[in-house]
Amino acid sequence: MQELFNKKFFVLTLLAVVMPFAAFAKVDYLIENQPQVIEMALSFDNFGELKQKDNGYLYVNVQDEFIGEILPLIECPGRIVPPRHYSSKKGIGAHVSVMYENERISKEIWEIAELGNTYTFDVTELRSVKIVNRDGHMKKLWLIALDAPQLEELRESYGLSSKLKGHDFHITIGYQMPAVKGGDCEVELEIEFVDDFEEYAEAA
Repeated sequence: MQELFNKKFFVLTLLAVVMPFAAFAKVDYLIENQPQVIEMALSFDNFGELKQKDNGYLYVNVQDEFIGEILPLIECPGRIVPPRHYSSKKGIGAHVSVMYENERISKEIWEIAELGNTYTFDVTELRSVKIVNRDGHMKKLWLIALDAPQLEELRESYGLSSKLKGHDFHITIGYQMPAVKGGDCEVELEIEFVDDFEEYAEAA
């Protein structure tokens, strides 16, 4: 974690530059009534192992089936593709974000004693998230919202808010391309897509 410490001032400076633009972003979500998706999500393991990336990003690793099996079930117009962390060979796969690296730097959280522990969660609902950036362009993401009291307690134990930037814990499922009027949802599981919900949540 010493390398993380060395990056502290660089990251904080970067945030100071980025944050003025973040005020222009807007995040909104809709609860989607697609029982086939929830039924499938409830059939998977509701737990995962706490892990971290080299940069300090903390997450719970979950079954990749949360994306691979659920994505084809989503009914939506247009085309939907998986997030890059699923399709990329170097990605971490399906997961639940727990701590962002900039949070750990700002609070000087260099070590996580709970790494490797198992955390449980409950699937609550399917959501679509509309994100409008400062240029007025809209992006739409699909996610499985979760109830995860154990993760809330973990964050609080390190002096952080119970949730990341006020967002519920979730598993990002896919990104919806511009809708085609009257068209069916076409799924592409092999595309490496560059955007995911965490990046936009940071700018919300």
